Amino acid sequence: MSSFTNDTISGLLSGDVRYKANRIKSLSRYSKKPPEVMVKISGYCYSADHTKSHFDYISRNGKLEIEDECGQIYQDKQSLHLLAKDWEEPQTNTKRRTRHSTHIVLSMPDGTEPKAVKKAVREFAKKAFAHNHQYVMALHTDTDSPHVHLTVKNLGFDGKRLHVRKGLPQVWRERFAKEMERQGVAVEATPSLSYLSNKPRAIRHEASLNQCDFDQSY
Repeated sequence: MSSFTNDTISGLLSGDVRYKANRIKSLSRYSKKPPEVMVKISGYCYSADHTKSHFDYISRNGKLEIEDECGQIYQDKQSLHLLAKDWEEPQTNTKRRTRHSTHIVLSMPDGTEPKAVKKAVREFAKKAFAHNHQYVMALHTDTDSPHVHLTVKNLGFDGKRLHVRKGLPQVWRERFAKEMERQGVAVEATPSLSYLSNKPRAIRHEASLNQCDFDQSY
C-alpha cells in the first residue's frame, strides 16, 4: 500500500477519533444533572414581638425590601413593626406555646439569577398561601446561594392554623422547582432526607431568647 494511501487512512481515522472525542465531551456537558432546589423550614416565632425581631433580621434592619402577599413593599423598620403588631394574636390561657409564624427559606445554588429566584418564590407563595394566609418575603444575595426568606402567619383567614405535616416540604420543593422552570431555569427536586427535615436548629435572637427559634445561617 502506498504511503499516500496510508496517510489518507491515518488522517481519516484520527479525524474520526477526534470527532467522537469532541462529541462525547459535548454530550457530557449537556448531561450534567440540573441543580437541586432547596426548601427548608428555618424556624418559628411565638409572639408578635418576636415576629417583629424576625422582620428586622430578614430585612437587615430595614435595608432590604420586604414584600407581602398583596405585593405591598415595606422599606423601613417602623412599617414592618406595625405589620408585626397587626399579626398579633389574642392572648390565651393555655400554657402551650403557639406558633405565630413559620419561616421558610427557598434557595438556589450560586450562579442562579436572583431575580428569577424571587419571581419563582413570589408565584409559589401566591399559590400555596395567599388564599388563606398573610406572609412576607425578602430576597437575600449576601451569601453564595441566592435565597428568599418567606415568613407565613400561621393563623389563616378562616381561623385554621398552618400545620407543616410530614412530607409537605417535599411538595413545596416540587412546586418551587416548577416555578423555577417557568423562569427558564432547569432544576431538580428529588426527594432527600436532608431537604425533608422540618426541625430547625434552635438559634435565637438575643432579644427574644426562648421565644423565636430560627436558623440564622442564611
